[in-house]
Amino acid sequence: MTREIYLDNAAAMMPDADILQFYSEVSGKYYANAEAVHSLAYRSRKALDSAGENLSQLLFGHPGYPVIWGESATELFRVISSFDQFRSSAASMLEHPALIANLRTHTAFVPLPVDAAGAIIPETDIAGVDLLAQYQVQSELGMIPETAVWKSSAAAFRLVDAVQAAGRIPLCREADGWIISGVKFAAPGGAALLLAPGGRYTGALLAHAQNLRHQEYAVSRVNVPLMLTMVRALEKAVSLREENYRRISALNALARRGAAELGILPTLPDGVKTSPYILNMLLPAQESAVVVRALSSSGIFIASGSACSAESGKPSPALTALKFRREKAYRAIRVSFGFANREEEVEIFLAELKNVLKNY
Repeated sequence: MTREIYLDNAAAMMPDADILQFYSEVSGKYYANAEAVHSLAYRSRKALDSAGENLSQLLFGHPGYPVIWGESATELFRVISSFDQFRSSAASMLEHPALIANLRTHTAFVPLPVDAAGAIIPETDIAGVDLLAQYQVQSELGMIPETAVWKSSAAAFRLVDAVQAAGRIPLCREADGWIISGVKFAAPGGAALLLAPGGRYTGALLAHAQNLRHQEYAVSRVNVPLMLTMVRALEKAVSLREENYRRISALNALARRGAAELGILPTLPDGVKTSPYILNMLLPAQESAVVVRALSSSGIFIASGSACSAESGKPSPALTALKFRREKAYRAIRVSFGFANREEEVEIFLAELKNVLKNY
């Protein structure tokens, strides 16, 4: 069997055997369309309601956070951005491109400038903005913001992109909505938008999501087995969260030390708070896309730091926002760890990376 060392977990984690077995079991039981009127549909709806309460309990210690289910985070970005009471929005260009694209499409979007460490520069007037969005963990660089963007605008709906946080670190509580994605914590799919209980827009957003499904047919019907499996995967991740965090932190430190010996240093300045699950680094002189392909041919999978391929001529939007020169942006690589990664895999990655750079 060909060796595969997967270090691109910020894109998607591979589900473990237990989670896939659970998916198989619930798929055989909750196969009925939950929107039908017969008893099998009722059984699916009841299971979904219970899963929503469990999801809320896992993330916030309380079962009362309403849930809007989705096939993906991108679908839920569209749901919340298209809400007609959100006429304007603001976010930094470090947010996920899918979120930025939806905010630009559906609202009057205000881009927020950031400094070299990723902190938002408080020079843009956002006092009247309806929707403020901020990641909890930046998807490419792993940054964790020290201060919430909405500190300067208490009236706006505060959305947390928790896609890279759920199941790995405790969620920020100071918000009105949170979006998570199952593929980021070892589920085969699924996503959820959780809303603050009794929030000013909570009821209207729930109605908006229903309208998108039943009137406009703009979103998919809920895949009940997939959502149940997502919650089961999160349950496992949360139960092991502290253990996984310690182990992944050690893997991150090992990768940093080994990379430094090769002249590869972290992209962000010292002192910037990051998640141990994401390590972004700058190659000494090599183009990251070439190195990623060379590693791939050896069965080692990481990501280019750029959201687009080097051949597209477009550097990473995140690194562009941090004022990186084009040439420097094309040297960024992202190594991201999953629950299944082990020390020996990092050591093999470093050894193979050394060979790739030697023969570049």
